[in-house]
Amino acid sequence: MGAVDEPSPDTSLAGPAFGYVDFGVAHGLSRDALMKAAGLDERMRADPDARVSNVAYMILWRELLVGLPGVVVPIEYARTLDLASLGVIGQLLVRADSIAHAASVSERFSRLTDTGLAVSWLERGDRVGYVISHRPEVVALRFPIEVMLGTGYRMLSHAAGAPVALREVTFAHAAGYPVAAYESLFGCAVRFGATESSLWMDRAAIDRPLANRDPLARRYLEAHAEQLLAAVPAPEPALIAQVREAIVIELATSGAELARVAKRVAMSARTLQRRLEEHGTSYQDLVDDVRSAMARALLRDRTRSIIDVAFELGYADLKGFYRAFRRWTDTTPAEWRAHEYGHGWRRASHTSCCTRPSQLGPDSLRGGE
Repeated sequence: MGAVDEPSPDTSLAGPAFGYVDFGVAHGLSRDALMKAAGLDERMRADPDARVSNVAYMILWRELLVGLPGVVVPIEYARTLDLASLGVIGQLLVRADSIAHAASVSERFSRLTDTGLAVSWLERGDRVGYVISHRPEVVALRFPIEVMLGTGYRMLSHAAGAPVALREVTFAHAAGYPVAAYESLFGCAVRFGATESSLWMDRAAIDRPLANRDPLARRYLEAHAEQLLAAVPAPEPALIAQVREAIVIELATSGAELARVAKRVAMSARTLQRRLEEHGTSYQDLVDDVRSAMARALLRDRTRSIIDVAFELGYADLKGFYRAFRRWTDTTPAEWRAHEYGHGWRRASHTSCCTRPSQLGPDSLRGGE
Protein backbone atom coordinates (compact mmCIF):
# COMPACT_ATOMS: atom_id res chain seq x y z
CA MET A 1 0.00 0.00 0.00
CA GLY A 2 1.19 3.53 -0.65
CA ALA A 3 0.32 6.74 -2.40
CA VAL A 4 2.60 6.13 -5.33
CA ASP A 5 0.69 2.95 -6.10
CA GLU A 6 -2.74 4.59 -6.19
CA PRO A 7 -4.38 4.57 -9.61
CA SER A 8 -4.55 8.02 -11.15
CA PRO A 9 -6.15 8.97 -14.46
CA ASP A 10 -3.97 12.04 -14.78
CA THR A 11 -0.35 12.63 -15.74
CA SER A 12 1.81 15.74 -15.91
CA LEU A 13 5.16 16.81 -17.29
CA ALA A 14 7.91 15.47 -15.08
CA GLY A 15 10.13 18.57 -15.31
CA PRO A 16 8.32 20.73 -12.72
CA ALA A 17 8.28 17.78 -10.30
CA PHE A 18 12.07 17.89 -10.24
CA GLY A 19 11.71 21.63 -9.67
CA TYR A 20 9.79 20.85 -6.48
CA VAL A 21 12.55 18.49 -5.40
CA ASP A 22 15.24 21.12 -6.05
CA PHE A 23 13.16 23.71 -4.18
CA GLY A 24 12.88 21.42 -1.16
CA VAL A 25 16.60 20.66 -1.18
CA ALA A 26 17.43 24.37 -1.36
CA HIS A 27 15.40 24.80 1.84
CA GLY A 28 17.06 21.94 3.71
CA LEU A 29 14.97 18.86 2.86
CA SER A 30 16.49 15.57 1.82
CA ARG A 31 16.73 14.95 -1.93
CA ASP A 32 16.72 11.18 -1.49
CA ALA A 33 13.62 11.29 0.73
CA LEU A 34 11.70 13.51 -1.69
CA MET A 35 12.67 11.45 -4.74
CA LYS A 36 11.77 8.18 -3.02
CA ALA A 37 8.45 9.43 -1.66
CA ALA A 38 7.34 10.66 -5.10
CA GLY A 39 8.77 7.69 -7.00
CA LEU A 40 10.89 9.88 -9.28
CA ASP A 41 13.82 8.62 -11.33
CA GLU A 42 16.65 11.11 -11.86
CA ARG A 43 17.10 9.82 -15.42
CA MET A 44 13.74 11.36 -16.37
CA ARG A 45 15.08 14.85 -15.75
CA ALA A 46 16.91 14.91 -19.10
CA ASP A 47 13.75 14.19 -21.12
CA PRO A 48 11.69 17.40 -21.60
CA ASP A 49 8.62 15.35 -22.57
CA ALA A 50 8.78 12.78 -19.73
CA ARG A 51 5.54 12.36 -17.77
CA VAL A 52 4.66 11.24 -14.25
CA SER A 53 1.43 10.43 -12.45
CA ASN A 54 -0.24 13.36 -10.70
CA VAL A 55 -0.01 11.29 -7.52
CA ALA A 56 3.74 12.10 -7.50
CA TYR A 57 2.86 15.79 -7.47
CA MET A 58 0.36 15.37 -4.65
CA ILE A 59 3.04 13.68 -2.58
CA LEU A 60 5.55 16.46 -3.28
CA TRP A 61 2.99 19.15 -2.38
CA ARG A 62 2.43 17.42 0.94
CA GLU A 63 6.14 17.04 1.65
CA LEU A 64 6.92 20.69 0.97
CA LEU A 65 3.96 22.11 2.87
CA VAL A 66 4.61 19.94 5.90
CA GLY A 67 8.38 20.17 5.71
CA LEU A 68 8.62 23.94 5.22
CA PRO A 69 6.10 25.51 7.62
CA GLY A 70 7.89 28.86 7.58
CA VAL A 71 7.97 29.22 3.79
CA VAL A 72 5.15 30.52 1.56
CA VAL A 73 5.77 27.55 -0.68
CA PRO A 74 3.37 28.20 -3.62
CA ILE A 75 4.60 31.77 -4.10
CA GLU A 76 8.29 31.10 -3.57
CA TYR A 77 8.19 28.06 -5.84
CA ALA A 78 6.42 30.02 -8.59
CA ARG A 79 9.08 32.73 -8.31
CA THR A 80 11.97 30.29 -8.71
CA LEU A 81 10.58 27.72 -11.16
CA ASP A 82 12.81 27.21 -14.18
CA LEU A 83 10.44 27.97 -17.05
CA ALA A 84 12.45 25.66 -19.29
CA SER A 85 11.06 22.73 -17.27
CA LEU A 86 7.61 23.37 -18.77
CA GLY A 87 8.55 21.58 -21.98
CA VAL A 88 7.16 22.37 -25.40
CA ILE A 89 4.09 24.24 -24.13
CA GLY A 90 6.35 26.58 -22.19
CA GLN A 91 8.38 27.23 -25.32
CA LEU A 92 5.19 27.91 -27.25
CA LEU A 93 3.81 30.35 -24.72
CA VAL A 94 6.90 32.53 -24.59
CA ARG A 95 6.78 32.84 -28.40
CA ALA A 96 3.08 33.76 -28.62
CA ASP A 97 1.97 36.85 -30.58
CA SER A 98 -0.14 38.34 -27.74
CA ILE A 99 -1.64 37.49 -24.38
CA ALA A 100 -4.85 36.45 -26.12
CA HIS A 101 -2.86 34.18 -28.39
CA ALA A 102 -0.94 32.76 -25.43
CA ALA A 103 -4.25 32.00 -23.71
CA SER A 104 -5.53 30.13 -26.77
CA VAL A 105 -2.30 28.11 -26.98
CA SER A 106 -2.54 27.29 -23.29
CA GLU A 107 -6.15 26.17 -23.67
CA ARG A 108 -5.32 24.08 -26.74
CA PHE A 109 -2.31 22.29 -25.26
CA SER A 110 -2.99 22.37 -21.51
CA ARG A 111 -3.24 18.57 -21.37
CA LEU A 112 0.44 18.35 -22.28
CA THR A 113 1.26 20.12 -19.03
CA ASP A 114 -1.33 18.29 -16.93
CA THR A 115 -4.17 16.08 -18.19
CA GLY A 116 -6.43 17.21 -15.33
CA LEU A 117 -5.92 20.93 -15.98
CA ALA A 118 -8.61 23.00 -17.69
CA VAL A 119 -7.89 26.50 -18.99
CA SER A 120 -10.52 28.98 -20.20
CA TRP A 121 -10.87 32.63 -21.15
CA LEU A 122 -13.62 34.57 -19.36
CA GLU A 123 -14.89 38.03 -20.41
CA ARG A 124 -16.44 40.24 -17.76
CA GLY A 125 -17.12 43.91 -18.51
CA ASP A 126 -13.92 45.74 -19.44
CA ARG A 127 -11.67 42.95 -18.25
CA VAL A 128 -10.86 39.38 -19.21
CA GLY A 129 -9.76 36.48 -17.04
CA TYR A 130 -7.32 33.65 -17.61
CA VAL A 131 -9.15 30.97 -15.60
CA ILE A 132 -7.86 27.59 -14.47
CA SER A 133 -9.58 24.63 -12.85
CA HIS A 134 -8.64 21.05 -12.07
CA ARG A 135 -9.89 17.77 -10.64
CA PRO A 136 -11.78 18.14 -7.33
CA GLU A 137 -9.06 16.45 -5.29
CA VAL A 138 -6.45 18.88 -6.64
CA VAL A 139 -8.67 21.94 -6.17
CA ALA A 140 -9.22 20.82 -2.57
CA LEU A 141 -5.48 21.15 -1.91
CA ARG A 142 -5.42 24.85 -2.98
CA PHE A 143 -1.62 24.93 -3.19
CA PRO A 144 -1.35 23.61 -6.78
CA ILE A 145 -3.90 26.10 -8.09
CA GLU A 146 -1.83 28.93 -6.63
CA VAL A 147 1.33 27.54 -8.23
CA MET A 148 -0.39 27.18 -11.59
CA LEU A 149 -1.60 30.77 -11.66
CA GLY A 150 1.76 32.02 -10.42
CA THR A 151 3.54 30.05 -13.13
CA GLY A 152 1.10 31.31 -15.77
CA TYR A 153 1.78 34.88 -14.72
CA ARG A 154 5.53 34.35 -14.93
CA MET A 155 5.19 32.79 -18.39
CA LEU A 156 3.12 35.71 -19.70
CA SER A 157 5.54 38.25 -18.21
CA HIS A 158 8.50 36.43 -19.76
CA ALA A 159 6.81 36.47 -23.15
CA ALA A 160 6.00 40.19 -22.77
CA GLY A 161 9.53 41.06 -21.73
CA ALA A 162 8.20 42.83 -18.61
CA PRO A 163 5.72 42.15 -15.78
CA VAL A 164 2.19 41.92 -17.17
CA ALA A 165 -0.15 44.50 -15.64
CA LEU A 166 -2.99 42.68 -13.85
CA ARG A 167 -6.22 44.21 -12.59
CA GLU A 168 -6.74 41.54 -9.95
CA VAL A 169 -5.99 37.91 -9.13
CA THR A 170 -8.76 35.77 -7.64
CA PHE A 171 -8.72 32.35 -6.01
CA ALA A 172 -11.79 30.20 -5.43
CA HIS A 173 -10.58 29.13 -1.97
CA ALA A 174 -9.58 30.66 1.36
CA ALA A 175 -6.14 32.14 1.93
CA GLY A 176 -3.58 29.94 3.66
CA TYR A 177 -0.78 32.49 3.89
CA PRO A 178 -0.65 36.29 4.26
CA VAL A 179 -2.25 37.93 1.23
CA ALA A 180 0.70 40.34 0.97
CA ALA A 181 2.91 37.47 -0.19
CA TYR A 182 0.65 36.90 -3.20
CA GLU A 183 0.34 40.59 -3.99
CA SER A 184 4.13 40.92 -4.03
CA LEU A 185 4.30 38.31 -6.81
CA PHE A 186 1.36 39.45 -8.92
CA GLY A 187 1.74 43.19 -8.37
CA CYS A 188 -1.98 43.74 -7.84
CA ALA A 189 -4.82 43.09 -5.42
CA VAL A 190 -5.39 39.39 -4.67
CA ARG A 191 -8.79 38.18 -3.49
CA PHE A 192 -9.65 34.78 -2.02
CA GLY A 193 -13.06 33.11 -1.81
CA ALA A 194 -13.98 34.24 -5.33
CA THR A 195 -16.08 32.39 -7.91
CA GLU A 196 -13.06 31.32 -9.98
CA SER A 197 -9.26 31.18 -9.85
CA SER A 198 -8.09 33.65 -12.46
CA LEU A 199 -5.64 36.29 -13.62
CA TRP A 200 -7.70 39.40 -14.55
CA MET A 201 -6.45 41.89 -17.17
CA ASP A 202 -7.74 44.90 -19.08
CA ARG A 203 -9.44 43.85 -22.28
CA ALA A 204 -7.35 46.40 -24.21
CA ALA A 205 -4.08 44.82 -23.07
CA ILE A 206 -4.56 41.29 -24.34
CA ASP A 207 -4.00 41.97 -28.05
CA ARG A 208 -0.80 43.99 -27.73
CA PRO A 209 2.18 42.28 -29.46
CA LEU A 210 4.50 40.42 -27.10
CA ALA A 211 8.22 41.17 -27.13
CA ASN A 212 9.40 37.57 -27.67
CA ARG A 213 6.90 36.50 -30.35
CA ASP A 214 8.46 34.18 -32.92
CA PRO A 215 5.99 32.74 -35.49
CA LEU A 216 8.61 30.68 -37.32
CA ALA A 217 9.91 28.84 -34.27
CA ARG A 218 6.34 28.47 -33.01
CA ARG A 219 5.26 26.55 -36.11
CA TYR A 220 7.92 23.90 -35.50
CA LEU A 221 7.02 23.70 -31.83
CA GLU A 222 3.30 23.38 -32.59
CA ALA A 223 3.95 20.43 -34.88
CA HIS A 224 5.83 18.69 -32.09
CA ALA A 225 3.14 19.59 -29.56
CA GLU A 226 0.42 18.10 -31.79
CA GLN A 227 2.34 14.82 -31.97
CA LEU A 228 2.69 14.71 -28.20
CA LEU A 229 -0.97 15.60 -27.68
CA ALA A 230 -2.08 12.75 -29.92
CA ALA A 231 -0.36 10.32 -27.55
CA VAL A 232 -2.12 11.70 -24.44
CA PRO A 233 -5.33 9.84 -23.47
CA ALA A 234 -8.55 11.54 -24.50
CA PRO A 235 -10.05 13.94 -21.95
CA GLU A 236 -12.97 12.96 -19.77
CA PRO A 237 -16.37 13.85 -21.30
CA ALA A 238 -17.50 17.37 -20.37
CA LEU A 239 -20.63 16.09 -18.63
CA ILE A 240 -18.59 13.83 -16.34
CA ALA A 241 -16.29 16.72 -15.40
CA GLN A 242 -19.30 18.99 -14.70
CA VAL A 243 -20.94 16.37 -12.51
CA ARG A 244 -17.71 15.82 -10.56
CA GLU A 245 -17.45 19.55 -9.85
CA ALA A 246 -21.09 19.70 -8.76
CA ILE A 247 -20.58 16.70 -6.48
CA VAL A 248 -17.66 18.42 -4.75
CA ILE A 249 -19.77 21.53 -4.12
CA GLU A 250 -22.63 19.49 -2.70
CA LEU A 251 -20.66 16.95 -0.66
CA ALA A 252 -20.27 19.00 2.50
CA THR A 253 -23.74 20.60 2.36
CA SER A 254 -26.12 17.91 1.14
CA GLY A 255 -23.96 14.80 0.97
CA ALA A 256 -24.17 15.16 -2.82
CA GLU A 257 -27.89 14.46 -3.14
CA LEU A 258 -28.68 13.45 -6.69
CA ALA A 259 -31.48 16.01 -7.13
CA ARG A 260 -29.27 18.90 -6.02
CA VAL A 261 -26.35 17.87 -8.20
CA ALA A 262 -28.69 17.38 -11.18
CA LYS A 263 -30.04 20.90 -10.66
CA ARG A 264 -26.48 22.29 -10.76
CA VAL A 265 -25.92 20.77 -14.21
CA ALA A 266 -29.38 21.89 -15.40
CA MET A 267 -30.95 18.44 -15.71
CA SER A 268 -33.58 16.37 -13.98
CA ALA A 269 -32.29 13.56 -11.79
CA ARG A 270 -33.68 10.95 -14.20
CA THR A 271 -32.08 12.62 -17.24
CA LEU A 272 -28.72 12.88 -15.48
CA GLN A 273 -28.76 9.20 -14.56
CA ARG A 274 -29.63 8.25 -18.12
CA ARG A 275 -26.89 10.45 -19.59
CA LEU A 276 -24.33 8.98 -17.22
CA GLU A 277 -25.37 5.46 -18.20
CA GLU A 278 -24.75 6.44 -21.83
CA HIS A 279 -21.19 7.32 -20.78
CA GLY A 280 -20.76 3.91 -19.14
CA THR A 281 -20.95 5.06 -15.51
CA SER A 282 -23.48 5.83 -12.81
CA TYR A 283 -24.10 8.69 -10.43
CA GLN A 284 -23.16 6.65 -7.37
CA ASP A 285 -19.94 5.50 -9.04
CA LEU A 286 -18.94 9.13 -9.60
CA VAL A 287 -19.76 10.10 -6.01
CA ASP A 288 -17.69 7.18 -4.77
CA ASP A 289 -14.80 8.05 -7.10
CA VAL A 290 -14.76 11.71 -6.05
CA ARG A 291 -14.92 10.79 -2.36
CA SER A 292 -12.14 8.25 -2.71
CA ALA A 293 -9.79 10.68 -4.45
CA MET A 294 -10.60 13.59 -2.15
CA ALA A 295 -10.24 11.45 0.97
CA ARG A 296 -6.62 10.67 0.10
CA ALA A 297 -5.89 14.26 -0.83
CA LEU A 298 -7.41 15.70 2.35
CA LEU A 299 -5.81 13.13 4.63
CA ARG A 300 -2.40 14.21 3.34
CA ASP A 301 -3.11 17.58 4.96
CA ARG A 302 -2.42 16.95 8.64
CA THR A 303 -4.05 20.22 9.66
CA ARG A 304 -7.35 18.46 8.95
CA SER A 305 -8.62 15.97 11.52
CA ILE A 306 -10.09 12.70 10.30
CA ILE A 307 -13.53 13.72 11.49
CA ASP A 308 -13.21 16.99 9.53
CA VAL A 309 -12.34 15.00 6.40
CA ALA A 310 -15.37 12.77 6.92
CA PHE A 311 -17.71 15.76 7.19
CA GLU A 312 -16.12 17.51 4.18
CA LEU A 313 -16.90 14.38 2.18
CA GLY A 314 -20.54 14.45 3.28
CA TYR A 315 -20.54 11.61 5.82
CA ALA A 316 -22.85 12.10 8.78
CA ASP A 317 -20.61 10.05 11.07
CA LEU A 318 -17.18 8.46 11.17
CA LYS A 319 -18.48 4.91 10.84
CA GLY A 320 -19.72 5.49 7.31
CA PHE A 321 -16.43 7.10 6.31
CA TYR A 322 -14.37 4.29 7.85
CA ARG A 323 -16.43 1.63 6.08
CA ALA A 324 -16.02 3.37 2.72
CA PHE A 325 -12.29 4.04 3.23
CA ARG A 326 -11.64 0.40 4.08
CA ARG A 327 -13.45 -0.60 0.90
CA TRP A 328 -11.24 1.78 -1.12
CA THR A 329 -7.90 0.98 0.50
CA ASP A 330 -8.31 -2.13 2.69
CA THR A 331 -7.17 -0.05 5.67
CA THR A 332 -8.43 2.73 7.96
CA PRO A 333 -7.90 6.48 7.48
CA ALA A 334 -5.63 6.62 10.54
CA GLU A 335 -3.54 3.67 9.33
CA TRP A 336 -3.32 5.09 5.81
CA ARG A 337 -2.20 8.48 7.14
CA ALA A 338 0.37 6.84 9.43
CA HIS A 339 1.75 4.89 6.46
CA GLU A 340 1.94 8.04 4.36
CA TYR A 341 3.92 9.88 6.99
CA GLY A 342 5.90 6.78 7.84
CA HIS A 343 7.82 7.42 4.61
CA GLY A 344 8.48 10.77 6.24
CA TRP A 345 10.60 13.60 5.09
CA ARG A 346 13.83 14.61 6.70
CA ARG A 347 15.71 17.84 6.68
CA ALA A 348 19.32 17.51 5.74
CA SER A 349 20.30 18.03 9.38
CA HIS A 350 17.20 17.40 11.51
CA THR A 351 13.51 16.50 11.59
CA SER A 352 11.21 19.50 11.52
CA CYS A 353 7.87 19.85 13.25
CA CYS A 354 4.95 18.52 11.24
CA THR A 355 2.92 21.70 11.06
CA ARG A 356 2.38 24.39 8.46
CA PRO A 357 0.15 27.36 7.81
CA SER A 358 -3.36 26.07 7.17
CA GLN A 359 -4.57 26.07 3.59
CA LEU A 360 -8.00 26.89 5.01
CA GLY A 361 -7.02 29.95 7.04
CA PRO A 362 -6.30 30.42 10.74
CA ASP A 363 -9.66 29.13 11.96
CA SER A 364 -8.96 25.68 10.56
CA LEU A 365 -5.88 24.74 12.58
CA ARG A 366 -7.41 21.79 14.37
CA GLY A 367 -4.68 19.19 14.71
CA GLY A 368 -3.98 15.89 13.07
CA GLU A 369 -6.71 13.48 14.16
